[in-house]
Amino acid sequence: MAVQDKTRKVAQVILHAVSTLQLGKHKLACFLKGSRAKEVAPVACEDVFGGLFWHDVHTIEGFIEQLEAMGLIERKTMQGYPYPFSVYAITAAGKKVLDERIEIALQEIKRDKPITVGGSERKSLELFRQGKTVAEIARERNLAESTIYTHFYRCIINNLVESDEVVPKEVHDAIKEVCAKFRKQPSLKEIKEQLPQKITYDEIRCVAAGLFRRKNGS
Repeated sequence: MAVQDKTRKVAQVILHAVSTLQLGKHKLACFLKGSRAKEVAPVACEDVFGGLFWHDVHTIEGFIEQLEAMGLIERKTMQGYPYPFSVYAITAAGKKVLDERIEIALQEIKRDKPITVGGSERKSLELFRQGKTVAEIARERNLAESTIYTHFYRCIINNLVESDEVVPKEVHDAIKEVCAKFRKQPSLKEIKEQLPQKITYDEIRCVAAGLFRRKNGS
């Protein structure tokens, strides 16, 4: 089942990313989601990082496929070791849409890929409820701190915990104040640019998840 995305932001964000990066579909979708995965980290400082963070990766991949079908982006083969690989490049038609900010209606494909909470997320939440910090939980579970924050993000989306419980109050309030300045839902990078350097993308993602979950009626 599909619903029409009535904004032009999605297409503009993707086209902007394609015009500045050389990524394949999955990595591009992870970049736009705001993933802190190792393969995405080298380009996480680029514009529109996390620009579609509220959509899941599979939905973003669907948007990318539609822009490719429209001829606004195309695959380009790059020579790599041990095998060549493909990345997306913007076409002349896509550059015209981007430069002139032409409205493009995309379809949000509803896939059976909800943001779920499994045993690993619940274990991290249980340790947090016991009074342990993110750093302590990460050490005990032999996981990266960013992974623990992802567990909390999933728990926030599913109403198992509130963002102001897992993010320090002064940090939470600072992020909330910046988010309130935007008329539309901002990207993670847009929020990050207006905050002190010490506030991390992981903290921003958790707070934004709680704020925009409510705005979207979740």
